[in-house]
Amino acid sequence: MTLHLPVEGWYLLTDAEVEQLLISLRAGESSPVQLQPLESAAALAFRNRGNVPDEHGRCLRLVLHVEGVEGLKQLDARRAGFEPDFRDAPTWRRPGSRAVNIVPLRLDARSEGGGREVQSWLDDPDVAALEEEWRVTGRIAGLIVPAEYRSFVYKTVLSLRASRHPVTVESVLASVARWLDPDGVATLRSVISQSQVDG
Repeated sequence: MTLHLPVEGWYLLTDAEVEQLLISLRAGESSPVQLQPLESAAALAFRNRGNVPDEHGRCLRLVLHVEGVEGLKQLDARRAGFEPDFRDAPTWRRPGSRAVNIVPLRLDARSEGGGREVQSWLDDPDVAALEEEWRVTGRIAGLIVPAEYRSFVYKTVLSLRASRHPVTVESVLASVARWLDPDGVATLRSVISQSQVDG
């Protein structure tokens, strides 16, 4: 049976549709969910209105095909082709907004056994190096980071470095605002800003 994957691009999807899509892929089956891609202009207009779920509970997702560990590492670079400003602070967020998430369709996850064993994110040597820095110093890339926020900051620091953006208090806060609500950003700012004071 030929497996038909949705084309890469923007979609409005519910959480249940995303889950079904991923389950189908792991099982080596075509998704029963009928997916209609959005034009980029329409997708970004939906985002700029707040990415608030519509009357069907759907919000904006970016579906990308991924193969192997290297493919996962390239997600942010590929996302920039669809959403060039995704590292900027999300000025479009408002009450009820959802983060714009990538749905990575792992082409290497298809197997009769239901996919490859998922490795720990700490198996990535770049993440492991940041974790070791945080464990020893309480800092990530020189920035003070509370334990509960470090996974957000790991991803952000690696993304900024890969794109040759400077890693600063403001660039990190702008980027993590994609996932954290305003209270979470304010809490992180109150701690991470001490990095500048403490040097």
